[in-house]
Amino acid sequence: MSILKPSKHTNLHYSVVNISANIIKVLKENEIIKYSDLLDTLKFKIGNDVSEVFLSSLTFLYIMKKIEYIEELDSLRLNNEIM
Repeated sequence: MSILKPSKHTNLHYSVVNISANIIKVLKENEIIKYSDLLDTLKFKIGNDVSEVFLSSLTFLYIMKKIEYIEELDSLRLNNEIM
């Protein structure tokens, strides 16, 4: 899990943990949000470099069972367990 382990060159603003926390915040505000809208929201809030770790952050949250992917809508929502 080297992607989660910071080094002296890691910008913590764009770390997987920080982006994941911001994804959860956005999903708490919006019950269901499209993948592209979520990415655009994070780019606006954090910066364009968020796209480099966006997919890794989503993967991290999905593996931890914090989010669900709705394939028919190409959207994401929080898992009911953490609401």
